[in-house]
Amino acid sequence: MRATAQAWSASALCAAILALPRGASAASFDPEGSLVVDPAASAFEDFEEDIVPEGSLTSITVEDAGALSGARVLELGAYQGVDIGVSLPARAVRYRVSTWIRGGETIADVEIRYADNPHSGVDEIAVLYPTGRMTSDGWVELSNDHVRIDRTRGAEVAVGFFSPSGAAADAIEIVPVADLSLEELSGAACEGAGDPVCGEDQVCRFSQCRYLGGSVPDLPAERDEVAAYLAARLELLFGPLLNRELDLPNSRLALDRMRTAESPWAYWNAFTLAIRRLHDGHTTTSSLADFVLRSEKPVAVCFIEGDADLSHDEAPADPMYLDVLVSHTGPHRNLGLGRGDRLVAVDGQHPTAWARAQTEHHWGMSPTSNRSTFAETAEQLRSLVARYAHTITVVRCDTLTQTCDELETIDLSAVPSFVDGEPYEEIQCDNRPLRHLATSPASHQPAGGDTVYFGLANESDDVERVYAAEWDSLYSTTGSDFAAAGLKSAITQFKADARGVIFDHRTGNGGTILGPKPIWDFTVPKRPISLYFDRQHGEAESLSTSEGLELFASANDSYVDYAGTTAPTTTMPVALLLTRDVSASDWLPLGLKGGADNVKIFAPYQTNGGFSTRYMFGYWLGVSYVIAVGDTLDVTGLSRNGRGVEPDFVVVPLQSDLIAAKDTVFEAALAWIREELAQ
Repeated sequence: MRATAQAWSASALCAAILALPRGASAASFDPEGSLVVDPAASAFEDFEEDIVPEGSLTSITVEDAGALSGARVLELGAYQGVDIGVSLPARAVRYRVSTWIRGGETIADVEIRYADNPHSGVDEIAVLYPTGRMTSDGWVELSNDHVRIDRTRGAEVAVGFFSPSGAAADAIEIVPVADLSLEELSGAACEGAGDPVCGEDQVCRFSQCRYLGGSVPDLPAERDEVAAYLAARLELLFGPLLNRELDLPNSRLALDRMRTAESPWAYWNAFTLAIRRLHDGHTTTSSLADFVLRSEKPVAVCFIEGDADLSHDEAPADPMYLDVLVSHTGPHRNLGLGRGDRLVAVDGQHPTAWARAQTEHHWGMSPTSNRSTFAETAEQLRSLVARYAHTITVVRCDTLTQTCDELETIDLSAVPSFVDGEPYEEIQCDNRPLRHLATSPASHQPAGGDTVYFGLANESDDVERVYAAEWDSLYSTTGSDFAAAGLKSAITQFKADARGVIFDHRTGNGGTILGPKPIWDFTVPKRPISLYFDRQHGEAESLSTSEGLELFASANDSYVDYAGTTAPTTTMPVALLLTRDVSASDWLPLGLKGGADNVKIFAPYQTNGGFSTRYMFGYWLGVSYVIAVGDTLDVTGLSRNGRGVEPDFVVVPLQSDLIAAKDTVFEAALAWIREELAQ
């Protein structure tokens, strides 16, 4: 993302526009203004008893003269969350769950854990949304009419509250709407996300049908008008020119589904699908469910795209997609796979093709702006497979013999769920099969995206003096803080001690355009590289290169992005390694490309092409999304969003290297530096 003028914006969709619940009745008020509980309520909680959160010694139920019911309220501190357990009859029922909040933004949800699932996490979630009702003294009602709870499965139910700024809550009311039909019951065994056994508003996750309809708002009263309003938002604001031309038509088809959707999930998933179909690195969707629902069957296996040169006899290469290989694994829950093994298929499809199909229902998909690389998809495969797959087909290979076995199918439904206390070590999928510094995190453990590790490369020595830096983020607000500060420290050492340098940015999490500046200033001459522009006119479409050149030439110089310095280091060979990247991590290689002969980029393919910035939108954390709102011209007049930076050396990880504990991309860069030093 650009940093010189950050274009972050947050907008809450208006409750009156979106959704007023239209189902069961609710608590009312008598002529004196006192709350009257619905006589049909199955449960009611007004916090008159002390509630002490787990791990605390202090009750958060407090006396309050303005309590909506009784004399006490639930008082939440800033960034404090609490779950309130509720008891319900042993029936399968659709409920209306409501509560009231006051004093600050507060997220409330219903978390359901089923006794027939062995893991300890939440199985299904419903989010409570504003209804439009508010009292004269500031209480705001949150509610959801579509909370399905099957107590015949031994469901444990809790209403959760979280407030980022602190708030009060009162009067949880749970009213039955209707008994659940057989078609509405979740929990059936299923064989992957495409299994039709799952009913309406359900998706097969972790080999069981899970209900999703409670996580979104109700159908709007003016559904067609809301659909038109949201469609106009995408039409007017989405900025990348090439992606508008290629992807917006497909997005419109998803928007058309909103007009015929018969359920809340079908309606809102159609809207978020339209956003995901925009195929842009800055354009994503998310939900509160993404934060609450943990992986029940975590897979500690990291995948990368590559060339399965040892196993094409067992499974030929796909004509469209690269092979998918195991980069590295954790010590637990790795399915017996190891570095260099191959993921051949998921539910009978090429892993990348299968993963892309999950865009239909998986709100957390990581996209690319270009249409030819899938590094983000490969990196996300471990979580997608764990969540949505039934079987995977693999090839295991032997380190000593450098040979691979026949195809093997693993039934993921037979993998036991994770239980508390089970040994498990979190690993980071960083597109680095090996780490190359003595200070690098052991076993690819997550260590913070702004941290820069640097020093003499493990493969070099004090005579050769090839140094390296490994880091994940390019975030900086000033060009001298966060990741930029670490890069400056690294470059100070490189200038003093190194004869060659490898910058390893294969986990390119983006950041701001100030992040790449230390590297540009280190090694390339100053020159203009790009001109960013926000979308300003609804009719604006793709530019010809001549129109782009004219626009670039007429731009005020203060709006032009420059890379480099007047005194760069141009004699030291410098390699940049890339795999998965977006935004500022696209601008980094753009600023290096063609700037100096001593700088080369090594990667399997072009970068993401996310040359934009983004606006953030959301409704009560239940429907959240960001969309790219601009595009970028390079000095040739070409619009860059959707067109990644091509590497100088195309290097694809080899299965034979992985089995031998070699990092193909790093080794290629090191070999080039050694050739340069030998001249």
